[in-house]
Amino acid sequence: MRLTRVGVVFLTGALASGPLALSGQDGVPRVTLAEALEAFGENSPALRIARAEAAGIAGRARQSRSYANPAFSLLREDLSRSGEDYWEATAGLMQRIEWPGRTVARGVAARHTITGTEARFRADSLQLVFAVREAYVRAWLAEEAERTIRQAAEMIQVVTRAAEQRLEAGDISGYETRRLRLGRIQAEKDEADAELRTRAARRLLASLVLPEVSLHELGPADAIVGVPPAIASGSALAALSRRPDLEAAARELDAARAQHRVANLEWVPDPTLSLAYKEHADGFKGATVGVDLPLPIFNRAGGAREEAAARESAATSGLDLLRRQAELDLVDASDRYSVARERLEATGDGIMAEAEALLSAARVAYDEGEMTLVEFLDATAAFRDARLSALTLRAEAWIAYYNLVRAMGGGPGEES
Repeated sequence: MRLTRVGVVFLTGALASGPLALSGQDGVPRVTLAEALEAFGENSPALRIARAEAAGIAGRARQSRSYANPAFSLLREDLSRSGEDYWEATAGLMQRIEWPGRTVARGVAARHTITGTEARFRADSLQLVFAVREAYVRAWLAEEAERTIRQAAEMIQVVTRAAEQRLEAGDISGYETRRLRLGRIQAEKDEADAELRTRAARRLLASLVLPEVSLHELGPADAIVGVPPAIASGSALAALSRRPDLEAAARELDAARAQHRVANLEWVPDPTLSLAYKEHADGFKGATVGVDLPLPIFNRAGGAREEAAARESAATSGLDLLRRQAELDLVDASDRYSVARERLEATGDGIMAEAEALLSAARVAYDEGEMTLVEFLDATAAFRDARLSALTLRAEAWIAYYNLVRAMGGGPGEES
């Protein structure tokens, strides 16, 4: 099932009115990662804000390259003297004529600004999509961690009840019983803390995917399994040119250069051409032509040229700085992913299997009287810690993978 707009409305209603068909066994509505991303694209206020800001900048850039409008004037003068009437009527059209070089430079600046704005929006989208993916993985990790902690707590509770009976029969010491009681209390606290973390993680996912129902919880329907795809460091570095934030900075530099060219021409005033038709009461009439040319005596736009030069210099340095930061970001993301993936491949599934085998063996050994209560408590804690480590390794590997995809500007087949 894909979360189309109708599906989003239905899910919103399910969250608002209680568990419905989309709810899981625990009463929490669930979505796949693809559904979460689709719903995020339709409902995210952050994405709408980024899109609106991009549209505003693009509109302002289009407006900046517009040509001056002509002006129409109509003037009639009625005069009289000693009983004699006289009038004059003039209809005119005036147009400011911009020098061709300045018109071209303004158009180039606007075009680069619009292109850079589109790239900036793609960069913002990549960052927001990563936030959704990270929240999805962390919600899965919180649920699995809670399930593991609850499983260990249930084992301790079962053994604690048996220990109470054995204490009455005198089969175990008071120290072992007190040690087990303390272990049970700690396990119950851990279970409560894990439940709180799970609820917080699911609310965060809901706030990103369906902000209008962010006080409710939304759980992942997909299990995070397997090892993320391998990405070589060379391939990651080769994707540096694909980063939309670098493209945006490059286009902003092009726009600043074009604006500098515009400013360099500002000291040359634009002439205003006027054409008019005049008629007098005495029958005289005819066309008039005029040219209005301001003289650059007091204002030669020196400050505007200095400002444009400073903006171009800042854009040049900004692009260089951003390129170095992007390289560091990409190298760091690649290194983190390589380490996380190697650790997951080397120990992830092995730790999980060892933890399950440890708990099973400990239960058998305790039932057969070959293990004390304290030893069983330690074995349960070892199972819990080992399984949590394995789950964390898997979650960190997938989060590192999605972070590398973000740093690469989107992997093959990725949509921002």
